[in-house]
Amino acid sequence: MILKVQSNKQKPKKPRTDSYRKKRLTKINITKLNFDYKQLYENSPILERIINTHGIIINCNNAYAKHFGYSKKEIIGKSIFKHIAKESYNNMRTSFNVWKKTGHVHNREIWFMHKNKSIFLGLLSANNIYDSKGHLIGSNTAIRDITEIHNAKKKIQESETRIREQFDNLKKSNKLLLAMEQKYKNLYEKTPALLRSVNAKGIITDCNDTYAKNLGYSKKEILNMSLFDHTAERSIKDMTDDMNQWRKTSIISQKEIWLKKKNGTVFPTLLNGTNLFDENGKVIGRTATLTNLTQIYRAREKLQVREEQIEKQFKSLKKLNRIKDEFLTMITHELKTPLVPINSYTDILLSEVLGPLNKAQKNRLEIMKSSSKSLLKLISDILDAQKIELGQLTLKKESYDISEIIKETVNKMKPIVERSGISITADLNERIFCLCDNIRIQQVLSNLIANSLDFCSKGSGKIHIKLYPQDNNAKIVVKDNGIGIVKGSLDKIFVKFYQADTTTTREHGGTGIGLSVCKGIIDGHGGKIWAESEGRNKGTEIHILLPMTKS
Repeated sequence: MILKVQSNKQKPKKPRTDSYRKKRLTKINITKLNFDYKQLYENSPILERIINTHGIIINCNNAYAKHFGYSKKEIIGKSIFKHIAKESYNNMRTSFNVWKKTGHVHNREIWFMHKNKSIFLGLLSANNIYDSKGHLIGSNTAIRDITEIHNAKKKIQESETRIREQFDNLKKSNKLLLAMEQKYKNLYEKTPALLRSVNAKGIITDCNDTYAKNLGYSKKEILNMSLFDHTAERSIKDMTDDMNQWRKTSIISQKEIWLKKKNGTVFPTLLNGTNLFDENGKVIGRTATLTNLTQIYRAREKLQVREEQIEKQFKSLKKLNRIKDEFLTMITHELKTPLVPINSYTDILLSEVLGPLNKAQKNRLEIMKSSSKSLLKLISDILDAQKIELGQLTLKKESYDISEIIKETVNKMKPIVERSGISITADLNERIFCLCDNIRIQQVLSNLIANSLDFCSKGSGKIHIKLYPQDNNAKIVVKDNGIGIVKGSLDKIFVKFYQADTTTTREHGGTGIGLSVCKGIIDGHGGKIWAESEGRNKGTEIHILLPMTKS
């Protein structure tokens, strides 16, 4: 047997040729290039994931994992439907099946779910991945959180509602804003957002097509330019401060930056971004996302114009309303003045001081006196309502026993009530004191009794007044067995000029002012007043609460 012994003596190395060095250098460059793009993928502010045709996630970037609240280990190997909110589950199933058949999915709005079960609205797009034979084997999916855009849209819609239908143009602006925002989603090169990468010196090392196109340059022209070459004069200081802060803290602030195009025109953007690291974890640059705010500015300008128009109209209406109030106050005073002597002379004639009257004359004078008093009450109610609206109603408050005020009012009204064949009764707890204006509370009670009198049947009507303490308040209830009020009108009867029955054939009179005056007086006492009724022909209860005080 012959043994072959390997000599320890090394063979002489062949000299390395230029060809070998070039191949070695090419391999290093390719490795470095792959590393750079992996860095862009991993640190992209866009949420990115790679899935197969079964919907299983086989890779994702850091932004995706962080945004959803998982570690990469928890995400990879799981179904994409684990991250879908129930609001979009069926929609996502349909979209996924369509993608497997057609290979297309672009700008889909999907509700996603974080690990903590909270949800957000995302805009989903995908680039297909094929094998060497051209068969679809998966996709690289990009997701952008547009929850803020979604919420902004809702706020704009709410604003449109408040400023009425004349702002249809604002809705169009909002749609344009949404359409613009929906563009800013895709991979680094194809996303509609303006993306640029810079090194620590602020030199642009990469940008996407959208960035170049928006600034009017080719990508070749942009590379190696300073980011300040693209910054408008008004934002140079902000951009300088931001870069200085970033170099010290590695923190990228979100702020508004105006960019300058190649032709010199400027436009507003919102700057945000993420850091780029080398293989040792050292910050070597940053990728910035710049969102074009042009449409938002235009929408804001339109909104400001609309607000100025509304403000101008509002001032005009306030002026007209003041003129109306002044006129109403003047005319009620002027109408009230001649009624005083009419009432006085009617009383003199009825007293027969100027001579005897026959029955017909007395009857006519009584009608005149009653009509005059009704007119005087109407004018007084209008004047009081006007004072309440202007905040000029004066209340002279003193401590009174409410039971005594009710007794006095009932005694004054009793003759009128009994002439109508209607009974009036009272169940009063005594020594319940309130700080109130005696005359005004009597006015409220008289008005309520007169209302019940008007709506009760003659001969069978009943009015009952109760007074009792309730939670440091005096509770007054005026109840009748009249025609009642439908439930839909209970909250409206205290509105000035409101009539529960507005037909031309309505049986009962009234202007709808009296109850609004009652509410104004009770409100002025810090109390509450409301109505209760079971419906038509089931009577009505008026409830009053007045704060109690010590005697």
